[in-house]
Amino acid sequence: MTEFLSEEQLAQIQEVVSVFDKKGEHTIPAADLTIVFQALSCNVSNEEVKEYLTVLDPNSEGAVPYSELLPILAKRLQQKESVEQLIEAFRVFDREKRGTIAPEELRHILSHFGEVMDNTEIDEYIAEADLKAPDLRANGEKTGLINYLAFIGVMLDLTEDEIFQMSNQSSVPKM
Repeated sequence: MTEFLSEEQLAQIQEVVSVFDKKGEHTIPAADLTIVFQALSCNVSNEEVKEYLTVLDPNSEGAVPYSELLPILAKRLQQKESVEQLIEAFRVFDREKRGTIAPEELRHILSHFGEVMDNTEIDEYIAEADLKAPDLRANGEKTGLINYLAFIGVMLDLTEDEIFQMSNQSSVPKM
């Protein structure tokens, strides 16, 4: 996963980790894991930090090895970059800047850009978007549009927390 990092991203990770690796042991204090993610603009929930620590510090020794942390940070940075690119792609079709897209526009995107899908796959994505990522009026009624932040979350299999964090980091209206 680290092979996909740019030199700049790798340098940024190393710089952040070096701030916390006070003894030069290539570890960071487990208590600082959240701050390390935040310093890299990768917000994580407390639940995610607990999950990471069960893998990174299974014996609760209080130290996280850099060699084991690096692939996780790389994956989060890649995911963040992918999400930002998807948001930018959807914004092109969001003329009213509401965070929504019409199903017909989604069909056009899925059939003409990136990994082109066939009609069956597109129909499945649109049905899933309508089910899991509809735009809702204040009374809970569907508008017929798709909330593209929620749809990106569905596409990337993100948790509700991750989708919420993504919407807070974006200039798209919140879900």
